[in-house]
Amino acid sequence: MDRLKGKNTIITGAAGGQGKVACRMFAAEGARVFASDIVADAAAEIEALAPGAITYLAADVTRPEGIRAIVDGATRAFGGRIDVLYNNHGVILGKPFLETTPEEWDRVHNVDLKSVYFLSQRAVPAMPAGSSIINISSVGGLLAMQNMSAYSAAKGGVAMLTRGMALDLSPRKIRVNAIAPGAIDTPMPHNFLKDLPDKEGIWNAIEERHMMRRFGQPHEVVTMAIFLASDESSFMTGSVVAVDGGWSAF
Repeated sequence: MDRLKGKNTIITGAAGGQGKVACRMFAAEGARVFASDIVADAAAEIEALAPGAITYLAADVTRPEGIRAIVDGATRAFGGRIDVLYNNHGVILGKPFLETTPEEWDRVHNVDLKSVYFLSQRAVPAMPAGSSIINISSVGGLLAMQNMSAYSAAKGGVAMLTRGMALDLSPRKIRVNAIAPGAIDTPMPHNFLKDLPDKEGIWNAIEERHMMRRFGQPHEVVTMAIFLASDESSFMTGSVVAVDGGWSAF
């Protein structure tokens, strides 16, 4: 415990299955958390995960005013210093290449890639030497997947953005790393599959893609994020770490 004691942390996507776990686990490790998501009425639920340690703000990371609200709100709450930015938000799109519309492309790229760039850009001036930025890529950003070309392009972009940010921010001694999860058992994949035929068959097929033959659990990703946020990972930057049950190994 207390691996993140005194670290002022922004966590986005806080109302999702993995985001709630992240807020609770980061607070348990001593972090002060400024949590955000697009969900307007989530404050009571998220702040109750660790009373006194979490502040929630509803904001849209795809809009400049939403980015300003998150960073300005965090700097006010934290007295001007941000130690960790955990870009945990994201959406998924599974659709054949020939059927994906410009609007769908824009949505997945605005949420999964563009917002990571500009939220990080806004936060960096408040981040001292030794700070950490953690981005969420995906095994889908490392490997090609059928009917996932737009999503894979965005998440592959996150992986390369992470490396570029690490280079550009190294003079400031701000570390930037990414996590590439496999399929994680949260509401997102359940919602993704709910309208598809043979949901159970597809779920089982996804499980079989992992060497461990199961979906990951949210805490297994968040544990890596805590390590990357902590001083224990002080010699890591520009890394894209697969937490994918062995999916990308074969």
